[in-house]
This record gives sequence, structure tokens and C-alpha cells, in this order.
Amino acid sequence: MNKFTLENYFQLHDGKAIDFRLRVQKDQNNQYSFYIRPQDVDGETWDFKVIGNFLECTTSVSETLNSLLVDGETLTNLDKNVLFLMIKQLAIKIQELETVNTSQRDQLFKRVEELEQFQREYETQQEHDRDRS
Repeated sequence: MNKFTLENYFQLHDGKAIDFRLRVQKDQNNQYSFYIRPQDVDGETWDFKVIGNFLECTTSVSETLNSLLVDGETLTNLDKNVLFLMIKQLAIKIQELETVNTSQRDQLFKRVEELEQFQREYETQQEHDRDRS
């Protein structure tokens, strides 16, 4: 289980909504997608792509996780697989952030080394200029 499902969406709204509004769209390639939201009550909107008899949740992981973490009552209504998926998605997001931070740190260290090298070359050039005068 690598994606959130329509069942997860219904679990999120369990006890909060029974009627939902669904808006279907058809793209240039005749592929269908839709978004769903609770009707006449506050709730989350998730997007899905229709692939044959299967659905793919296309709402971003961070948006989905934010909607799942609304309150403690929501967490008690979610099944174990959804909680494991949330943990897995959070771990992936943390790893992505660590990768970005590591990359930025490496770039920063490289830039500092370049500046230090430039400073050494500048000081060496200054010493040569003084020696010539």
C-alpha cells in the first residue's frame, strides 16, 4: 500500500459526513479524474485519477497527511494500515528533507572552500606585489 485510497478518505470522514459531492473531469486523452468532498459540511477535498477499475489518489502527500492529522478522534477512526502508510510517508518526506539539507550543506561547504581558496590566492598575490615593490 503506497497510496492513499478512497476508503482512507471515507475513514477520515467517518461519523462526520455521509453525503459527498463528486466532480468528474475528462482530459484531452479521455482519462477521467474526479475530486470528492463532503456535501454541506466541512471536510477535506481529495483528487483521484481513474485508471480502469482502479483509483489513484493524486492529492499531494503533504496535503493528505495534513488532512489525516486533523485531530485525535480522526486517528482513532483510521485503521492500522492507514497509520502505517502515514508513518511511511512521513519517513519518506523526512528523508527527502534530509537529502535536500545535505545537498545544500555540501554546496555551502564547497562555496566556503572556494572562498577560502580565493582568499589564500589573494593574500599570496598581495605578498608578491609587496615583494616586487
